[in-house]
Amino acid sequence: MKEKKVLILAYYFPPLGLGGVQRITKFVKYLPLFGWRPYVLTVKGIEYLAQDFSLLRDLSPKTKIIRTGSFDPLRVWFVGKNILRTKRGKGKLSKIYSLRTSRFLSWLFFPDNKVGWIPFALKNGLSLCRRERFDLIFSTSPPPSLHLTGYLLKLLTKIPWIADFRDPWAGYKFGSFPTSIHLFLQKRLEKLIIEKASRVITANLAIKRELEFRNPPAKKIRLVSQGYDEDDFSTYQADLSDVFTAGYLGTLSPDCDPEPFFDALGELIKKGMIPKGRVKFVHVGRAVGIDLQQMIDQHGLGEVVERKGYLAHVESLREMERVTLLLLVTSNHPSVFPAKVFEYLRLKKPILGIAPADSEIARFLTGMKLGKVASPKDKKAIKEALLSFFSDFQKGKLTLEVKKEQMKRFERKALTRKLASLFDEVLST
Repeated sequence: MKEKKVLILAYYFPPLGLGGVQRITKFVKYLPLFGWRPYVLTVKGIEYLAQDFSLLRDLSPKTKIIRTGSFDPLRVWFVGKNILRTKRGKGKLSKIYSLRTSRFLSWLFFPDNKVGWIPFALKNGLSLCRRERFDLIFSTSPPPSLHLTGYLLKLLTKIPWIADFRDPWAGYKFGSFPTSIHLFLQKRLEKLIIEKASRVITANLAIKRELEFRNPPAKKIRLVSQGYDEDDFSTYQADLSDVFTAGYLGTLSPDCDPEPFFDALGELIKKGMIPKGRVKFVHVGRAVGIDLQQMIDQHGLGEVVERKGYLAHVESLREMERVTLLLLVTSNHPSVFPAKVFEYLRLKKPILGIAPADSEIARFLTGMKLGKVASPKDKKAIKEALLSFFSDFQKGKLTLEVKKEQMKRFERKALTRKLASLFDEVLST
């Protein structure tokens, strides 16, 4: 069988870390098994929260990764920081870079602040298309500007193009636009992307429904969910803690706010309902936009919380193997569906989900019977859930039974097979 080639546009790609790179990395890892050879077009070094070079070892040495320059703020800051190494120069550059997090960028850049990568991606993408004769182009967002690049490449090369949405289109209920004109233009661009893409893929059902609602009939929109990679779990046997240990994997922020959990846990400890010496909370990951230590101290949890910081992906899973309860906190946006839930599922440990009752993640946890769900506004429900988990732990009954067939459909290899089938479907139409 002749090997087919796909050009993948991905801004976030290893050695960058954090959850946003997992989906595309695993697709690139497994696509060759199903007759597709991936070429990845991505950006050179950027200023970013975390790096995980171990993820590159996940990929075949034959994987073609093409890295280009960019005029976006993260790339400009990275380059500028390496050029201006004097203290004075760094100070000036810091003032410029602070604009990255201000509303100014929402006014200045369209559709997002990564638009400065488009000229580089387009130039290199066209060159690659001429040289390699790709069968397909695949763009993944965020940032949405990659879909604009994918569309332009399709327009210029006539190569079929698929757009993948890991998150909802930036800004709808999930942020804000500075003016109604910005919102109008974003809606028009989203409509264009949906119309012109050969297929549209979403990472969860809520995003699929949103896109279908705004762009009817949109029959081309398909679901290929997030998942877990069995290779990340296959050789490890953890020593379980003899202390009731809750663990959280990932970034804590205003959108993933641990305050309701800390408030409930701190109150239970203060009232003696859970002894301080019998409980621990382990956080593996970053804290962004919140003073996590101040929050911990405020609730009297200094002796309870263990902050591991950011770890390589597989190492972070090892830490979660040692806990007895997995914590999941999410944004109030109902379409947010943290990819970590599938790795939580594979860890086969009960989950405490602190999420809106009407969210897709709450329905998933409840439907799969993976633990308990409580609203972030309902401290009583969070406390009751914690007490129930703690009681089961003391009795030696804090376990989770997950059927193998429930898990297998979320395995990264199976999901990549589904993606490859969609690739083949596009070529056959």
